[in-house]
Amino acid sequence: MIEVSNTNEEELLLAFRSGDERAFDQVFRKFYAALVFFARRFMPLEGMAEEIVQDSLFKLWQKRVDFHSFISMKAFLYISTRNACLDGIDREKRKLNRDNHWFLETEHLESNVEELIIHTEVLQEIRNAIDLLPDQCRKIMKMSYEQSMSGKEIAEVMQITVSTVNNQKARGLSLLRKSLRENGFALFIILLGNDLLN
Repeated sequence: MIEVSNTNEEELLLAFRSGDERAFDQVFRKFYAALVFFARRFMPLEGMAEEIVQDSLFKLWQKRVDFHSFISMKAFLYISTRNACLDGIDREKRKLNRDNHWFLETEHLESNVEELIIHTEVLQEIRNAIDLLPDQCRKIMKMSYEQSMSGKEIAEVMQITVSTVNNQKARGLSLLRKSLRENGFALFIILLGNDLLN
């Protein structure tokens, strides 16, 4: 199976455009998590973001011959996902026939799309960096960062002490400081509200 990396994105793109379903699987996995995070900022109701992202990726597949770079694919996916979310908000508002506290105003969303895309891309970079951490450290960071589990909960699941969890989190943060660019790590701390340091 084709693996995604900077060195073979061109090869993957060619395979994708030619209709290779294995290439589509790789493209799907490359973009899916970030797009779901992005869509959930518009559509926080369970399952709706995932459905919208799957539809956007299917549209990408249908139009695959039109794309000549990953940049154009990424732009299409973000725009398609955003538009589908905004359409979904309008449908939900009409269906409920009242204001729903789940949804922000469309105008507010439109003005913050660029900021949200940057936020999403930074978090995706962080996820990639966490995936490169040593095994135990990576598991603990994922439980803390992705699942919002407390030190005590992680210790119980992994059958280790809370102090070991805290040591591994500190180690993870130290390794992330080295692997992420200085600005990236500063954004990381801001975005997470120092959750990993508690």
